[in-house]
Amino acid sequence: MYFSPSFLQNTLYIVAVILIAFIAYVISYKIKHNIKIWDKSLTLASIVLVNTLYSILGGFIDLPYELSSVVTGGLSLVAFGYIVVIIWELHKQRKTSKKKA
Repeated sequence: MYFSPSFLQNTLYIVAVILIAFIAYVISYKIKHNIKIWDKSLTLASIVLVNTLYSILGGFIDLPYELSSVVTGGLSLVAFGYIVVIIWELHKQRKTSKKKA
């Protein structure tokens, strides 16, 4: 399956806009309900946003391939790690709630 570079670049714009809107909504919701603003899920969303913005930057500036690979690969690895941590914590919370019931 082939995707044109312009389609992929436009998709990155859409993803960035959705992520920014999502982060803004979550922050406003947390402020409204007096919930701690910065947590693991917001960190994960921020890492994915930085990765997306870096990829968008690569469409305008000719960045060295090695640098792009290291930055996007590293950010993707960190994001995957945060996903694993969040899932593990949800699993632990579920186990704890079953013990209480």
